[in-house]
Amino acid sequence: MPKILTKTALVLALVSMGVFPALGQRTNPRPAWNLFSPQQDTEMGRALADDAERTIQLVDDHNANVYIDALGKQLVAHAPGTRFSYQFKIVNDDAVNAWALPGGYIYVTRGLINAAESEPQLAGAIAHEIAHVAMRHGTAEVSQEYRNRGSNSNRVSVNDAMNTLNIRFERDAIPLKYSRDEERQADVVATQIMYDTGFDPMQMTQMFQRITDDRSYRSGDFSNAHPDLSNRTANVRAELRNLGGLRRNVRGDSPDFHSVKDRLVAFNNDNYNNNNSPSVYGRDRADVPSSRMVLYTGRDVEFRYPDNWRVSEETDSISVAPEQGYINGMLAYGMTVASFDPQRNSYGRNSFSNSPNRVDTTTLSNATNQLIDQLQQSNPNLRVLRDTERRRVDGAQAMVVRLSNDSPLGGAETDWLVTVLRPNGMLRYFVAVAPDNEFNRYQQTFEQIISSAHFLD
Repeated sequence: MPKILTKTALVLALVSMGVFPALGQRTNPRPAWNLFSPQQDTEMGRALADDAERTIQLVDDHNANVYIDALGKQLVAHAPGTRFSYQFKIVNDDAVNAWALPGGYIYVTRGLINAAESEPQLAGAIAHEIAHVAMRHGTAEVSQEYRNRGSNSNRVSVNDAMNTLNIRFERDAIPLKYSRDEERQADVVATQIMYDTGFDPMQMTQMFQRITDDRSYRSGDFSNAHPDLSNRTANVRAELRNLGGLRRNVRGDSPDFHSVKDRLVAFNNDNYNNNNSPSVYGRDRADVPSSRMVLYTGRDVEFRYPDNWRVSEETDSISVAPEQGYINGMLAYGMTVASFDPQRNSYGRNSFSNSPNRVDTTTLSNATNQLIDQLQQSNPNLRVLRDTERRRVDGAQAMVVRLSNDSPLGGAETDWLVTVLRPNGMLRYFVAVAPDNEFNRYQQTFEQIISSAHFLD
């Protein structure tokens, strides 16, 4: 027998005896039925990501962001299916959670990174989220729900589906509610991704077990979003056998991972120190706004607000503020939402015009001017600091005016006024309040409340 044939026969014999790992036996999961195209996955994911980033706070640390993006891209290189343009971001939240939006928008919390003991454990959690994207589970869930509503269409626009099903970014939104079968499939695909990237896939199950064992509030969202599968470890181990068993030289821990963990601890401490140290007025600052936003729905308005703040309903107004937001019954930190009934055809001076001789008779400007006049009657030290800005609130034209007043803490406060004229002629307005030297620390939260506002009248 020629020498080359002898070697070939030996290789085949060794394979048949199981000396070499079994190749080509990996599971080949297929995405579920879907009304949407992969391009529509990206369209839906982008819309949800834009919505999400109006209600969450992202970690602004260059090194941490570069690290999480690099680790994510290494894993994505081995993801099956459509080559989405994946993005990886860190949410400034100590809750243990991660979520994947259609099209590859993946978020991990600072708490999840801190909960991981090593880079392979973190990689496992991220690989699991990548698998949900690769298998297009988010739009598959939307497709099924849309079909359940009675539609027989074979194609549907993203806007139509999101409007019909009232989809926006929420932790229990349809694109984030996975079935047990989808969780099982994500585990299998994540096992393959981990294996092909050089990690031990069993580290993923160790990470999930750590989260499951954490009975505190920190892990609640993750557990709700990722149903506990009693056979998760068995499924991963079975797929690892299909892949030929654990590699000899798996990737171990990384010093970069621990450096980023340390940076995130320092980042959190810096935020705490910057926002909670004693104020110049000798009192403790109010509770720092949480990045976790919850929904308030009233009679004629709904909005999202930090889950460590409280909403108070009065006869003619709504206040959202931290526990320590009131000083002697007066709002020092927080926001008031109320209505004002302007007089029709009343054209007085414009409190916020550039010129004292200018009169702006546009309806919204005039109504806002009347409101400021009334507020000044009960607050004689209230004055306009900045000319108006324009923006939109719930799709309607809005006006923004920055005012100054005396703070109940002493010194000056900034009053950030946003007004919207409703079709019934009423002026809806939001007034955000904080001491001058602290307003910038709260402005992002105020912006998030305004951006999430939806009128129900």
